[in-house]
Amino acid sequence: MRKKCELLLGKLRVELEEVETMGLSPIEKLKSYLSLTNSCVATMKATILEDPFISEADEIEFFKVWKPKVYGLLIYAAERYSYEIARPLLVDGYADFYNQQLNYISKFFRQHEFIYQYYRFDMSEMDSVYFLRGKKPDGLFGIDIPELDNSFATAGDYLFAKFIGLEMMQDLILSDIKGPKSTAETEVKSRKGRSLRWTGDSTNLIELLYGLAETKQFNDGDIDISDMVDVFEQVFNVNLSNYFRRFTTIKRRKSVSKTRFLDEMVQAVNKRIDDADAYVPAWAK
Repeated sequence: MRKKCELLLGKLRVELEEVETMGLSPIEKLKSYLSLTNSCVATMKATILEDPFISEADEIEFFKVWKPKVYGLLIYAAERYSYEIARPLLVDGYADFYNQQLNYISKFFRQHEFIYQYYRFDMSEMDSVYFLRGKKPDGLFGIDIPELDNSFATAGDYLFAKFIGLEMMQDLILSDIKGPKSTAETEVKSRKGRSLRWTGDSTNLIELLYGLAETKQFNDGDIDISDMVDVFEQVFNVNLSNYFRRFTTIKRRKSVSKTRFLDEMVQAVNKRIDDADAYVPAWAK
């Protein structure tokens, strides 16, 4: 089940990345997000109905980890749409607007303080109650949760998804508050005082970034390629716009290897190793 979910989530993230590069209006972007995410959720549901969980641990992992990650993207899309269309036209109104949005998110977290801390610290003591179907927690837990399909929902998975979506919104708002960073703020220098800028083909860097993403080198793999692109653009002073379309060009290569740059890197590093192994210092001759 884990492998299937990883593949579905990975495919969904790639599709959503493509939507981000298409220059759509907020409503068009929301429609695309809803369509793609709902399709992924429907596939997940069909998968678990056709291929039941082999154990309670398997079921808990699905409803605690995988479904919330996908459904959280759906919640983020809806929240982001509301945020973008409500944003004031005049810059003078931005500060109050941002504070209102952050207060709304903070209020939701406080309202569900216990389960939010359970989510944040990856606790597991109540997993059998929160993430197995048919279980009913005592008290007021989930009192404001919408009516859900009992065959594909548990007491806790919606709230976990909501936390994921709202944390993504929180990051977006805080980024908007900070605004675009200047070169001086983002420039990173070596101990010798030298800054680095990417002077190679930007397509090579895109190829490298996808390699790093697919091998889960950052944040245990829980990161979107767009986040990596944002950071590398700032750190290495390079323009990686339309990265998704340029990756599509990489996939369509026919006359050369699809991973031409990565292949060149492998050859260069192997040569470096071979040359170092072949070197014999003068004193040893």
